[in-house]
Amino acid sequence: MRLKIILSDSSTLVILNVSLDLLSEMKNRSRYEVIAAILKSANKEETRTKIMYKAMLSNDQCKIYLDSLLQSGLIEEVENGTKVVYRITSKGNKFLSYYDQMKELLPVGIEDNITEEYYRLSV
Repeated sequence: MRLKIILSDSSTLVILNVSLDLLSEMKNRSRYEVIAAILKSANKEETRTKIMYKAMLSNDQCKIYLDSLLQSGLIEEVENGTKVVYRITSKGNKFLSYYDQMKELLPVGIEDNITEEYYRLSV
């Protein structure tokens, strides 16, 4: 089942088709997964609001991550007319490339397995 979410700011209409199955299966993401989602959103110059919705973050979380990524040089802030947008840098693209390679090399769900093993109690 899909849910259509319509978001609008002063001059832009954003329509997100979100799979309810995806939302229900979504677990806590690692910091690197969140960073990758933000960087992929910033591949095209995007406002903070659009990045926030595409990366599925709260406004506070998005602001914290964007500030950190700006300081790290993974994204840059650009004036686009009357709006401030964010754009991925070459360093950010390098991070995404390494991140994608790491995901290919590691088995699916490795973080879940580690967490389950770590917290498993032996009786």
